[in-house]
Amino acid sequence: QAQSPVLSGSLMATTFPEVLGADISKLLIHKDVQTRKEAGRELEQRVRKALLEPVRGSTEVQEILDTLKKDYIESTSGHYKKGGLIGFAAVAIGLEGEIHKYLGQLIISVHYLFKDEDPRVRYYACESLYNICKVAGKAVLEHWCLIFDGVCHLYADVDNEVKNAVQHLDRELKDIVSGAESLRIQEFVRLLVGRMQAKNPCIRQLVLAWNTLLLKDHVVYMVQYLPQYLESLLSMLGDQSRDIKHNADACLNELLKGVKAKPQAERSKIISETAGIVVERCFCMDSACIRLTALCWLDEFIHLTPHEGSSELQQKWVEMLPKLLGATLRCIGDQEEEIRRMAVEMNNSLLDMVPTLEGDLPVDQALDQLLESLQPLQQKEFLQQRQSMDVRTVCLQWICMLLERSREKMLTRATLDRLFDPIFKTLEHENDEVVAATLCVLAQIMEGRNREEEDALDPEGRDLFAVVTQKLLKLFKTRRAMLETRGRLMIRHLCGHLNARRLYVTVARAIPQESDDAEFAKQLVQTFNWILLTAAETKSLREELIETAPLADFGGGAKSAPQNAPPDGKSLFLELLEPWFFNPVSALSLCLWSQQYELATELTARFAAFEPTLDLLKQLDQLVHLLESPVFSRLRLRLLEPQRHPALLKCLLGLAMLLPQAGAFNILRERIHVVQSGLLLESQQVKMEQMNNESKSGHNDGVLSWGWKTSGSSSGAGAKPVEADIASRLLDRFDAVTALSQP
Repeated sequence: QAQSPVLSGSLMATTFPEVLGADISKLLIHKDVQTRKEAGRELEQRVRKALLEPVRGSTEVQEILDTLKKDYIESTSGHYKKGGLIGFAAVAIGLEGEIHKYLGQLIISVHYLFKDEDPRVRYYACESLYNICKVAGKAVLEHWCLIFDGVCHLYADVDNEVKNAVQHLDRELKDIVSGAESLRIQEFVRLLVGRMQAKNPCIRQLVLAWNTLLLKDHVVYMVQYLPQYLESLLSMLGDQSRDIKHNADACLNELLKGVKAKPQAERSKIISETAGIVVERCFCMDSACIRLTALCWLDEFIHLTPHEGSSELQQKWVEMLPKLLGATLRCIGDQEEEIRRMAVEMNNSLLDMVPTLEGDLPVDQALDQLLESLQPLQQKEFLQQRQSMDVRTVCLQWICMLLERSREKMLTRATLDRLFDPIFKTLEHENDEVVAATLCVLAQIMEGRNREEEDALDPEGRDLFAVVTQKLLKLFKTRRAMLETRGRLMIRHLCGHLNARRLYVTVARAIPQESDDAEFAKQLVQTFNWILLTAAETKSLREELIETAPLADFGGGAKSAPQNAPPDGKSLFLELLEPWFFNPVSALSLCLWSQQYELATELTARFAAFEPTLDLLKQLDQLVHLLESPVFSRLRLRLLEPQRHPALLKCLLGLAMLLPQAGAFNILRERIHVVQSGLLLESQQVKMEQMNNESKSGHNDGVLSWGWKTSGSSSGAGAKPVEADIASRLLDRFDAVTALSQP
């Protein structure tokens, strides 16, 4: 055999019988085990005797070691090798306290035979090294990595006796290491990483046992070198052996505790170096345990990240954000419920952390991940649909966050062009939660830029609010079923996120553009009108409409325009009225709510010219029921003053004449009967006023007033007629619009 390059020592020219003696030389290679051991005891005594002579003794011991190495250890004969190993053990025992001077030669020479082909030689090598360690004690720590390397070689040996022997050696080495105060951890970790790649379960158990041992007494140092072996340790969670997975998990838990116990500066450095490794493990599809553990570590890392300082760590999170998003979204769509739950929890932590990070976020790369995950799944199974819903909702949450955190980048034309198609496609998702999240994104886009900002208008001069509104109306037009089934839900959500007045005015100005499709415009007005009059999100609009001045007051301008009116000063009622003409019943309800009773009467009179279709009768029926709802209680109270509001009574009577004698007609008839009580009250009030005038000569102090005092009401008999120019123009416009939908 060729000499190992690591072996050292002076090579003597003398032959081994002359150095060891003829008897020892022969007995060391004897076939009988006991005979060889007897030779070892004689050699031990000879070494002890040699040490009594300080000068000559050291030379003699070195000659013995050189002879054993050259003529026995490096021999091709198995008997010689075994004899040499027994000789080395004997020399170590004989040296006792002086062993440290020769320890390197002893360990290196014996380790050389750990890879021998003969199992008996390997067995004797383990036994010899065990004895050397026993004698040397703490002194072997200088070479413990080399010894551990040898143990790893033989721990999965095919020979049971060799395995038993190396296990004894391993236990002895652990006893020595466990009580040591300082160790060469870095060198050991490099060796440990290599052995972690082994597939043999015995080697893996050995590595984990050493990890556990070092974490017990030297966790500070093990955490320091965590980036070097964390990936390998996480991979062990995917092992088929339950014991290996359990032990690996226990090691990881101790390491995480060690990370959390570090000072902030050191902790941030470790997180910065290991976070990327953990993120990669989230993509491991071979083991659910690996993905779950990686998510738990990431969640802890996020919570351990300080909101201030540690710019290096914050920059690391910024760089990893696209990859981190991909891992999070994949785990949220995982088959395992526990992984999905942990991924959602970690995602929430990440959403809280990212806005606090310094520097510019990689918006384009992050959007690549988000838009890819927004793509619809082809499968229709329930579980996959649920996963698709969760993933899409999270994607939309992140888009909202990016719109808030990186507003300028997100609202560029190039980015919006990438966003619009998948966002509007997501509005067709069957789950209401996904649709609600999508509308939140659109709302942020719509309010994202001011008209004064550069690049705020599209080529047609529209701002983002108008652009998105137009796209939404286009979607409703192509997906009529969506408008029928979800239109109210979607509009209510938008009103909740946006300025509802601006939304309604924008829609109202866009409706006349749909004159080529009068049926769609009619359906659109009906949907928006129902929300306007019933939804909690449009309460402010109803309050503004009910304060609308009488129509006669609009002849010279917009005196009643509210403070938040658009620059042209047009009132909300007038903004909505003409577009509402596409649906006559909606226009009538708008007039009734806005207390424009004279105009409402004129519109009702024109209903007689319409074809009494089922849809018209159905809408009139709905209007009657709407008038009976709590929201119209103020209008019903005005019926108690018929002389003050004759136009209102005339409008309701007109509706009663238009309706067939069915449910809605009966409801309206019963309500009109109540008007008789109002007339009696008003006549009684007039009589009391006359009596009071006669007795008090016009002084009316102390007289009880029976009339209902309501804001915005105009006198009946003394009221001015509707101004001809505005009334005529509006009614002509009504006739023109309704003619579009008549057969």
